[in-house]
Amino acid sequence: MNIKKFLLVFILALMLTNVVTLFLLNRANNNQADYESIEEIDVNSPVAVINGEEIFYNEWMQYLEVRYGELGLEELIDRQVVSQLAEQEGLSVQPGVIDYELAMLATLAGQLPEQKVEQIEANWRRDIEHQILTDMLLSSDISITDEEVGAYYDRYQSEYEFSQRIELSHIVVDDQATADRVYGELENGAAFSALAREYTIDEDSSDHGGYLGFFTSTSSFLPEGYFDRALDLDEFSYTEPFSTYQGYVIVYLHRELPSIQLGFNELETYIRVKLAMEQVGDRASVKPLWQELNVDWIY
Repeated sequence: MNIKKFLLVFILALMLTNVVTLFLLNRANNNQADYESIEEIDVNSPVAVINGEEIFYNEWMQYLEVRYGELGLEELIDRQVVSQLAEQEGLSVQPGVIDYELAMLATLAGQLPEQKVEQIEANWRRDIEHQILTDMLLSSDISITDEEVGAYYDRYQSEYEFSQRIELSHIVVDDQATADRVYGELENGAAFSALAREYTIDEDSSDHGGYLGFFTSTSSFLPEGYFDRALDLDEFSYTEPFSTYQGYVIVYLHRELPSIQLGFNELETYIRVKLAMEQVGDRASVKPLWQELNVDWIY
């Protein structure tokens, strides 16, 4: 009975993590993420109602335990095995490499709500570190020469130079009076995205709440003045209205991602593992690593 309760708790945690991950991947493909729809679950309320018939949280969890319990527990064991073996062997990941992977993922995932950014990026950071440590363990028997690592670095070095990026939305209106009205509503607590849908004359971004995406200082598609004005803002804040060739504009800064430049010393192990994993292939499994630890589970 205790084992079942233990499993149920872990399956719930895994399921919630997978929901976030699937949501991230879906939004990354569309260059925008809407995490505002992910809310805390009330275990005392129905999770679904079908023509008056209710499905409750406990029914849902029991179904997940029966259908996906083994797979979920296996993934949790994989994570613990990798963590313990990495610690035993003194493996670690360069912080700069994690920062780089996180920055790249952030640009793919797109817009995140202010209140969830810290939590989501912390999860990403753990997942990135886990994956790289997993690759280190799975490829430990494969020999990659210093010459191969050096050649790869010389060829792809520029790909590991991440330029500073800012994530922007905007509202464009025809005249100063409308811009002042929109600004006043923002100051009174109105949501930027809602006002963009209502007021902006930019048809390309109106359906996305004014969202534009990430830009560098050299981005050719970013209107003049946006980048410099945004740099004066705190994250998740907006400019006062200003005049442009489009009309009157209010720019919103979501996030600023700093530049990252990784040198050979930071990348050497990462490249070696990357090249080794190309030989291992995509179907590598953590399961053989279980034999190095005392794993006892219910399946």
